[in-house]
Amino acid sequence: MKIMKFGGTCLGSEDALQRVAKVVKDETEQKIVVVSASSGVTNSIRDFISKPRQEKEIDDFLLQLKLRHVEMLPKKDGQKRKDALEMIEAKITKLERLLYGITYTEELTPRTNDLILSFGERLSAIVVASRLSHEGMDAVAMETDTLGMITNEQHGNAVAILDKCEKNMGPALTSAVKKGVVPVVTGFFGVTETGHVATVGKSGTDYTAAVVAYSTDSKPVEIWKEVDGFMSADPKLVKDAFILERLSYEEAAELAYFGAQVLHPRAVQPARLKGIEIVIKNLYKPEAPGTVIGKSKQLRKDIIKSVSYLSNVATLKVYDAGAGYKSGFLADITACLHKANINIFSATTSQTCAAVLIDEADIHNAKKAVKAIIGSVGENFEVNPGVALVCTVGEGFGTTKGIAARVFNAVAARNVNVDLISAGASMVAYHFTVERKDLKNTIIAIHDEFWGKTMRENVSDGPVS
Repeated sequence: MKIMKFGGTCLGSEDALQRVAKVVKDETEQKIVVVSASSGVTNSIRDFISKPRQEKEIDDFLLQLKLRHVEMLPKKDGQKRKDALEMIEAKITKLERLLYGITYTEELTPRTNDLILSFGERLSAIVVASRLSHEGMDAVAMETDTLGMITNEQHGNAVAILDKCEKNMGPALTSAVKKGVVPVVTGFFGVTETGHVATVGKSGTDYTAAVVAYSTDSKPVEIWKEVDGFMSADPKLVKDAFILERLSYEEAAELAYFGAQVLHPRAVQPARLKGIEIVIKNLYKPEAPGTVIGKSKQLRKDIIKSVSYLSNVATLKVYDAGAGYKSGFLADITACLHKANINIFSATTSQTCAAVLIDEADIHNAKKAVKAIIGSVGENFEVNPGVALVCTVGEGFGTTKGIAARVFNAVAARNVNVDLISAGASMVAYHFTVERKDLKNTIIAIHDEFWGKTMRENVSDGPVS
């Protein structure tokens, strides 16, 4: 039994939906399908509830949302289309009540926010199940809150409680598959132990798919996208970038977290616990092997696998002459940022300064949060925007001498200055910052150093893994 996950761009057009139906129908193994919301739907819902609305605006928004999903259904009339239409209508009616509720109360709690955002997946599961049924499969839309994908209470970024997911979801889904049903499962959200919907974070359907695989002992997890897989670098910056045939769990997690938008970084954890491979597949080239993510099978120790980046980063530095001797100095800084819901990408410290990397979009809130503790924690602070965080990944970092030196020498040869460096925390990655204007030069320099023409020819006969 395998898991087949389809992202929003795979559900965003008539052509894409037809391709999804064909891929699932052509798969002869028993399977469970996991789906995201259709492209742009969750963002449109999020934008809509971000500001007060009039009743007329709610009606117009819901009508457009309903029509979009109705138009995605198979055109052939019949009982199955009628059933799908009724299910869509029921979801829109429930969403209408929620939107009117937050309009009248002028209050949107994290709990209600997550419930509202879950409707994109609920609607797309109905559409995909209808499409598969139209192709002769016994497909049924199933929702993860009903199935019992139990999470913690961290609304907006919930974490699955895997043993409880396995106890609840495993038997239900396995039983359905044994009866010949193709479950079409909603991604992106689960349910807390107190019975409230909790979303698992942006692009979290990859994570849901891995949790479903863990719960049902299915393998592999296929992540269907519009790209071939992980690449050696961003092809928008490096014209010679190439597909990586294999990555270890650790390598994939580092690349995913630091900018390679191919896989949700947390999808790795449930898969790794049971040795389940994840395969990135291209919906438009289903015959391509894609990138396989699994246990380490390193063959070469003198090269790295890939270089990724985050381009919209700022450096926040808090200064204190006695920082190195103050217990909890860094903890106090990170705590105040956490309270302001600001994510920290990386942190480094010295005797007089603690430096953290944050998203540029969080600068205003970060300044406000840190300003409130200056005096009791730190003497002063500064924020420097226009920074890029570069991540070089490969298991060679933990086993081979001289790789880091090659990275930094290659960058220095391009007259690029490296600022903050994070090394040692991961055995498979080095992170460092450069000015954003130097990002392209930096990525090209590293790629040329490790994957120049000669090197590519040397490894062309087999995977570098």
